[in-house]
Amino acid sequence: MLSQYGQCQYINYDILKYGQCQYEKEVCVMEQEGNRPYHHGDLRRALLDAALQLVEERGIPDFTLREVARKAGVSHNAPYNHFADKAEIVAALTIEGFQKLELAMRLAYEQTAGTPVERTLAISNVYLRFALENPAAFSLMFRPELRQSSHDGRECDEAVKSAADAAVQVLLDGISASQQAGEFRAELSMDMLALALSSTMHGLTVMLLDGLLVEKKALSEEAEQLMTQVMHAVAQGLVVP
Repeated sequence: MLSQYGQCQYINYDILKYGQCQYEKEVCVMEQEGNRPYHHGDLRRALLDAALQLVEERGIPDFTLREVARKAGVSHNAPYNHFADKAEIVAALTIEGFQKLELAMRLAYEQTAGTPVERTLAISNVYLRFALENPAAFSLMFRPELRQSSHDGRECDEAVKSAADAAVQVLLDGISASQQAGEFRAELSMDMLALALSSTMHGLTVMLLDGLLVEKKALSEEAEQLMTQVMHAVAQGLVVP
């Protein structure tokens, strides 16, 4: 769904262009503990935060717009100022999640010392850390069925794909630099290298989040070390002997 200016309303254009919100829209909502109205500085942000809180509390992406409104302390009709349904909130959170993940991955790659392969492998720990620190957002980012809407969402489907592709591109850039440096085996294609590394990185992250390898209470202590060990083990079969 497009705003009156032709932009996808799921995307936080202020973050994309400026890095922070440049303006605030005042919206009249209801106080949590009464019926007196007050001005909400950023209704859209409050709704997204409320949805994430519900997912985190419940452990599953199960919420309604009415529940989101109640959590945000606004009237049950307020969410419709920004989102037509739950699918649109999920789309907005997915785009935002991939944007944040891309920035974190790119920063890790650029600031890690060492060879291109070492810098590329460092991305995996940032990927894991993002998932551990943002479990609610991460649980929504890879659930396309939750973004199915009865409304025409083609414009924002493209925005989701663009945000996801930008995050993947960080890994691809690292692989390309490693190939050019002669570190990865020449007979392995870019697609095969990307599949080997991304599937290991994502698969291990999901297993850790599900508590299948390390107890959840010990994740912060052991998870990153395990990710490093596994990624380096996989890389041994990809690099030039």
